[in-house]
Amino acid sequence: MRPETPRGIRNFNPGNIRHVKGTRWQGMSANQNDTAFVQFIGPQWGIRALARTLITYQDKHGLRTVRAIIGRWAPPNENNTESYIRQVDGRLGVSPEERIDVYDYRTMRALTEAIIRHENGAGALPEGNWYGEALINEGLHLAGVVPDAYHGEPA
Repeated sequence: MRPETPRGIRNFNPGNIRHVKGTRWQGMSANQNDTAFVQFIGPQWGIRALARTLITYQDKHGLRTVRAIIGRWAPPNENNTESYIRQVDGRLGVSPEERIDVYDYRTMRALTEAIIRHENGAGALPEGNWYGEALINEGLHLAGVVPDAYHGEPA
């Protein structure tokens, strides 16, 4: 990849998940040359880690709004959290305080894509995405979030 490619894309870690002592992710590269951020063997594994983190936020920490989720994902001591929240809720089409469910495929997909876009800037694909639908779906599937065929969502 070109050097100007964002760090999260180069690391196959589009959510820019930081190293946490003792945490070993599925799909984590054996070579961890970046001391701050986890490196994965492919982008689907970074997408999986992003989604699993969001599931943990909901299940373990009870975070059910964009404001609560992004407030933890991108704390104000490191980020312009309010700007991040506005960009994410705009892409999801919800208010910052509206309750969301990350197990809902459409919600998780939109949330994942919004975080990837904010963390890495605009990609070359339509709507500024970095990854196509198949790759996002693969990462979400690895995280256990799959479309609901009974409600007309893509398989």
